[in-house]
Amino acid sequence: MSKYVFGIDLGTTYSCIARVDDTARAEVIKNNDGDNITPSVVEFDGDNVIVGSDAKSEAVLNPENTVMLVKTLMGKTDFAINYNGEDKTPEEISAFILRKLTQDASEQLGVEVKDVVITCPAYFGTAERTATKNAGKIAGLNVLEIISEPTAAALYYGCAKEQNEKTILVYDLGGGTFDVTIMRISSDKIQVICSDGDHDLGGKNWDEVLIEYLADQFVKKIGYDIEFDEYAKQDLRLKAEKIKKQLTSRSQAGDLLEVMGSREKVSITRDEFEEITSTLLNETLKKTKEVIDVAKRKGYEKIDEILLVGGSTRMPQIKRALTENFGGIEIKILEPDEAVAKGAAIHAANVYVNNQKSLAGQDFESDKEVTVMVNGDEKELRAKDYKEDLTFSPEMMGIGGNTREIVIATTKSFAVKVENKDGVKSCFNMIIKNEPMPSGILEVSGNFTTLNDNQETVDIEIYENDYMDKYFDVDEDLKIGNAILELPENLPAGALVEITLKLNKEGILEIRGRDKAGNKEVNVKLETKSIISKEKLERLTSKSQGIAVL
Repeated sequence: MSKYVFGIDLGTTYSCIARVDDTARAEVIKNNDGDNITPSVVEFDGDNVIVGSDAKSEAVLNPENTVMLVKTLMGKTDFAINYNGEDKTPEEISAFILRKLTQDASEQLGVEVKDVVITCPAYFGTAERTATKNAGKIAGLNVLEIISEPTAAALYYGCAKEQNEKTILVYDLGGGTFDVTIMRISSDKIQVICSDGDHDLGGKNWDEVLIEYLADQFVKKIGYDIEFDEYAKQDLRLKAEKIKKQLTSRSQAGDLLEVMGSREKVSITRDEFEEITSTLLNETLKKTKEVIDVAKRKGYEKIDEILLVGGSTRMPQIKRALTENFGGIEIKILEPDEAVAKGAAIHAANVYVNNQKSLAGQDFESDKEVTVMVNGDEKELRAKDYKEDLTFSPEMMGIGGNTREIVIATTKSFAVKVENKDGVKSCFNMIIKNEPMPSGILEVSGNFTTLNDNQETVDIEIYENDYMDKYFDVDEDLKIGNAILELPENLPAGALVEITLKLNKEGILEIRGRDKAGNKEVNVKLETKSIISKEKLERLTSKSQGIAVL
């Protein structure tokens, strides 16, 4: 038998799934409504969970049981909604979206959808990336890897066209996140130079500004203040999104609002819309200029092309502003809603082949997980998941070897809290943002000392940040967790303990410790904020499979 693997763009407002077909071409799979993209909206209705267009349309009537924009909560909190007295996590909600995508794709294709690569913003940190991966596991999927959205888009761009070597800037403005990434792309390599962004800035912010504008206009027209109830707020949100999309091709758009028995038509011109959202646009331009400056310091003086990705780049103001600010650079729009999923599908095929090769000699009927090395990275794989070959020959698309190497860079800095001899505490960055990761892995070690005789543990506080300096002042808001090192007995004060931070290609951090005196590994327990435990992950995975997703 043979099989397909899939790429999923798990978006803030819309999501998309793609595969590489029998002819080695990436294609998006339509959902059961016949659409290429599915709204990332989840509604709870009795014992059922409704996902997509039906949930979005029902959000007006059932707002208290509907979740939108859940991606903005990933890795930040363990609460998304309370339904029937039970708290639901962002990972659970995202898993329902993933199940809807994969169920529809399975029905459309008549095959099982199991092996996937899921994308996330380049600017996501280790907690957000881990949460994304856990959502896939809760959905019952074999998550081959997590890949950054701009890298996936560039991978599709590189595979879709014959490329001369060039430096491209990927401007990715989605529904809830913004990333800007500079890459060097050629026929055999995609190299990430640097990236930046804001995971709280996206099309939803344009919507919010428009919502406020339309609400103010409504109040002025009726001549008195009025309180928008939940029904009116949801209705206004949906109509604001519709108006925003209409302004892409029209100079003016509007709709009828009804609030507490009052009805008025509200409207806005494209010029007015661009004026009231200019601050948001300027934020993206500021980030873009900063990334270009970083690339220049790394020796990349010239940007050959700007690639627009993400549905929000359809707004005319985006391309015009980029043209005005970065004149002379060719701007291309690459299937804004689909490029990321297609690139993820291409990457999924590559990862699957490499994982399969690494399991050579294993019993491919075995359910037991084994630890193997894949391109220099340790992975725990179940051989049974890789016993089938893909439906196409990997050579048909130039994968399965070293023909399309992806060289990534760190997207965050990682620091530990340290204390000098005078008792002054600061954060010491061991991993610096935008460092290259040629092998897909970056390991950095540092020596630290115990404070007391017979000390049993060392508590290392880990901080994720965007600083590119070695030291910075302690900011508790940047703390992502604690690494507890269990020390051997009878160590004196001042004993050396080596700490190693390991960042893998998925942007997920691991920590190791070593007693330098005894030259032995010490047990490390990593306690991270907002990441669910292994036990809870298993419980949610089992529970999710018993809930119908419609």
